[in-house]
Amino acid sequence: NLSWDAAMEQEIASCSVGARNFPKYGYRGEEMFRTSFDVALQKLGAYVPQNGVVLDLGCGTGTSTRRLAKLHPQAKKLLGMDLSPYFIGVGKRLLELAPKSIMEQEQQKLKIGGTDDDKNIGTWVNTITPDKRIELTVGDAAKTQLPDESVDVVNLGLVIHELPSSAAADVVQEAHRVLKPNGQLWISEMDFESPAYAKQRSNAMLFSLLRATEPYLDAYADGFQDFLYNVVAREFGSVKISAATGRHYSMVAIKNSDRKNVGGEKDTSIVEDTRFLSNGNYALDDTHLNLWESKK
Repeated sequence: NLSWDAAMEQEIASCSVGARNFPKYGYRGEEMFRTSFDVALQKLGAYVPQNGVVLDLGCGTGTSTRRLAKLHPQAKKLLGMDLSPYFIGVGKRLLELAPKSIMEQEQQKLKIGGTDDDKNIGTWVNTITPDKRIELTVGDAAKTQLPDESVDVVNLGLVIHELPSSAAADVVQEAHRVLKPNGQLWISEMDFESPAYAKQRSNAMLFSLLRATEPYLDAYADGFQDFLYNVVAREFGSVKISAATGRHYSMVAIKNSDRKNVGGEKDTSIVEDTRFLSNGNYALDDTHLNLWESKK
């Protein structure tokens, strides 16, 4: 991620991930993908108080930060933090330029049979709406340099699987430190306990295609139970997790200092897990393309 090329490609790469998860929606696949996490988090009790401060760790070019700003108009400040100065640089410039989406424009042309308007031409993946509440900054998610108990929500969207296990634990501990009492940690991630990912991982050749760009994916997959119970649950004391798509989960952990360092492995008094139905099936159907498919 330490290059301008990677930073410029981040939002189109994100778009392609969404399209593969929800192929029947075409270019709107990413919107459906992100909405799935939003809905799951809301059902789990995700909440931003009036004039709250939201910290979006691993924000990339700010796609998730901008979305959080749109979803939570009551928030006073949304701070997006990423370790890559290139990603943050592109994100800041996008907020300044406020480009329109070329994909949305092309779809509109198809509907009305119109032509390009030079004054309104789309030049970017997404339409960017400036928001003075948004601040993007370069920083380490494990060492944010923010004051203790200074934010209401910490968001980690598709970040944990990118990290070695020790770094993931450090990030969770840092989130706990900067959150106010009763503040919330939101995690949205790949679920390798879902049948879809479990099946894919059982095929070494197919899984190698996914793992090629994800060096810590095996550690993440093998260490999920430890991460859930011995990292998040021990740190926060109250955790809810549910399926967001047929192969992803959302999690809300509430900072409860009275219950810190209680519980442990498989302590269901701390973790409320609704990813699976009573019959053992995953709660949501998988809509993702197979690895070898480009479209349905």
